[in-house]
Amino acid sequence: MADPHTLQRELSSLYCFYNTIEKNETPPETDTLDIKFVDDVIKGIWGTDIKNLKDHDIYAYQYHGPALLKHLKSMGAATSGYKYGIFEKDTSLLTSQKGVSMNTTNVYDDIWDMFEERHRKLFSGSTVGQKDSWNPADVYLLKGSSAPIVKYVKKIKDMTEDDPPGIFVTLVNDYLTKLYQDKKLIGVSLKAAKPPNVPVAKEFNVVLDDDFESPKFGEAKIVKGGNGYVHQYMEVSDKNGSLDFKGNSITFEVEISMDGGKPLKYFWESKSPGRESPHTTEMKDMVKAKRGNALTKANARGGSITKGLQFKPLIKEFTGKDFNHRVPVGEVKWDKTDPPASVVRAVKYWSGIYLTLKKNPLVTLNDVKIKNKQGKEVVINGTRKGTMEYFYDLFWIDSHSSKDVKAAYGLPKSNKYYQNFRGKLRGLNIIRAVVKADSAGRLGEFLVKAYYKAAKIRFDIDDLQGPYVKIQ
Repeated sequence: MADPHTLQRELSSLYCFYNTIEKNETPPETDTLDIKFVDDVIKGIWGTDIKNLKDHDIYAYQYHGPALLKHLKSMGAATSGYKYGIFEKDTSLLTSQKGVSMNTTNVYDDIWDMFEERHRKLFSGSTVGQKDSWNPADVYLLKGSSAPIVKYVKKIKDMTEDDPPGIFVTLVNDYLTKLYQDKKLIGVSLKAAKPPNVPVAKEFNVVLDDDFESPKFGEAKIVKGGNGYVHQYMEVSDKNGSLDFKGNSITFEVEISMDGGKPLKYFWESKSPGRESPHTTEMKDMVKAKRGNALTKANARGGSITKGLQFKPLIKEFTGKDFNHRVPVGEVKWDKTDPPASVVRAVKYWSGIYLTLKKNPLVTLNDVKIKNKQGKEVVINGTRKGTMEYFYDLFWIDSHSSKDVKAAYGLPKSNKYYQNFRGKLRGLNIIRAVVKADSAGRLGEFLVKAYYKAAKIRFDIDDLQGPYVKIQ
């Protein structure tokens, strides 16, 4: 579900940039994350929703401005005199606050508005398109006038009218990169901070195509987390009064050595499958916890992989099979004493896949069981026969009514069982991609490619993501 307070959060950070860069003021640093330390302008932006301000928001507002200012100085950019904008949103809630005389701009929106349906489809299956999948900048700074920028992008568009849509996007990205290198237009992606990690600014996609190099990475490993290694719940039991899977996410933690820099450490989660579509797959950076040397998940996700355009091809690249390989479509009612040949084949296939994956040291799949209303295990794993019985029952539950299921297990079938069951099978295909990448000596490539695609960082020269600075 989208955050209903995204506008307030982004405007508050934009104000922090303006206040630090133009007025040379920053909120006082304090370990006490109390609303009394929040600037009156930010309180005005939030209004009656101020009760929804989180501790990590207050923490971020102490450091967002100084983090960006430090980055501007490091790149030799001006330290004042900017116009400020927010991508696809209105700044009036901020500029109407007392004491704010910020100069504003809509240049990013003007550029995005020149992307036609054929261009936007490069980033989304919808005609509307997703600007975040092109450029995750939430806010931006402009030095100078937007008029020549808009004019030049329009010239690029006219020049490429008869070319494939990727040509226009590539040339626009190169132009935006040049503007960034010239310190004229700087897009900023905002991520929630998590104490004690002081937010810092880091730039991405800021080299021209002639200078682009794919990332260099080394050894990768799956790190044991709270649920083990690559983990997916398999248990079927009482969930809110219905028979359903215990959980629907695939999770794991990874660590990859990166050439000339710190290891890349992140948390992977594939969750909430639709009826026929891939999981929503997100990554979160692993950051320092409050105590000791432990790591914890960052508050903000690093991004999500575009389902149809990027995630499906990624799984197929490493498994050689479609994302929905052997995942059933529709239901056919059948009797347990006489299962149809299609069900027999499916049970043999998926039980074999499960047992093979379970043996792999990278994988944690240890709860293949079905429990009835009383919590008694009526299908218990441990042998191939038990695993096949488990999958027979999964297919039987799928093909029968809630009334039939309640008669057998004491619980009605969940309304989401159809999609959760298929999501569970697709999950096994995702886990197969990880295992096959490892066996081919390509685990680092798979994990870095997935992270980069989620974060909208260019992995290949043909990727079409624009330049931005992330503050986290």
